[in-house]
Amino acid sequence: MNSELTTIKIKEAYDLLDKLINLAKNAAIHRPYIVVIVLHEYFRNIWPNDPFIQETLSEDRLENIILCLKKSITILEDTEFFGSYFSSEEDLTKIFENDDNNENELTQTVYGNLWKMLNDDYVNNESKNVLVNLFEKNDQNVTILKDKHILDMGCGSGRFTIALAQLGAKMVTGIDLGKTGILVGRKVSEKLNLQNIKFLEGNVTSLPFENDSFDFVFSKGVLHHTGNLEKGLDEYYRVLKKGGKGFLYLYGSGGLFWTSRIKMREVMKLIPMNYTINMLNILGMPSKRYVFVDSWYVPIEEHVKRQWLENYLKSQNYSHIQKVEHTGTIDINSMSNQPYSKELWGDGELRYFLTK
Repeated sequence: MNSELTTIKIKEAYDLLDKLINLAKNAAIHRPYIVVIVLHEYFRNIWPNDPFIQETLSEDRLENIILCLKKSITILEDTEFFGSYFSSEEDLTKIFENDDNNENELTQTVYGNLWKMLNDDYVNNESKNVLVNLFEKNDQNVTILKDKHILDMGCGSGRFTIALAQLGAKMVTGIDLGKTGILVGRKVSEKLNLQNIKFLEGNVTSLPFENDSFDFVFSKGVLHHTGNLEKGLDEYYRVLKKGGKGFLYLYGSGGLFWTSRIKMREVMKLIPMNYTINMLNILGMPSKRYVFVDSWYVPIEEHVKRQWLENYLKSQNYSHIQKVEHTGTIDINSMSNQPYSKELWGDGELRYFLTK
């Protein structure tokens, strides 16, 4: 497809996305079940590595997304006559178990609820395999973790904290604001009889550790949810020992994918998270895919420009900054050589190995 035609098709996709979002907002209160199903299906089609998509509407990825948007719009338009037991927003929001409006506390609630739903195999085995692939596919030896003091900065329920401990660390400290995730992590680590692991409640933008405390700092998909990214990056650097290494992952910016995530949150904030999770459970969504729900409900999500991040990391005087090129799975970055990659994925996902 030539560049002029690509530009036309991308504009069509954005126009259709705006129409879908407006229809979904209007339907969210009275027909929330339809909205959850439709947006979930669109998310499945724009997500680069959904293993549950068996059939596509077109072999052309951009055309497939456009056709999915059109069908999603048709579904919302054709179900306007569907009834609902919810006559008002008040009726629907009664389903909320937690109506806390504080953004940090709501972030904890979102991730706490999601982490509780991950099954044992995902936490205990798949997370470890993810780390091994991450290291080996980028010319890093996972044995560098052996006998090291490691910080999991924003650990959630400890899925990677546990994996790091299982890979031979001397001690892994997982820190997170969320009480629920910390409790889950402690229970799982006790069940596995891991002695080289501990969990703390704390803020990653104000870490309770001395300078140069850790041999390795791990932070995967956390600092963009803090509302203070630069402070989080500064704390990361501060607690890492001179010569120490680390891994950092942040959301990129730009492209239809990230824009869709942002716009879908405008709709889903009208529907209680517990309602959505119950609907997805009815649809048979595997537990590990509940992490998709963070895209809809986490209140703080910053999207980072790659050039800005690389400039900031250089200003911190890391001795080596290595961009992660491969993760061993099909992800956004693995699509970089595919047609429309910049238009669909923008800066992609920002993953780096760092050496202080």
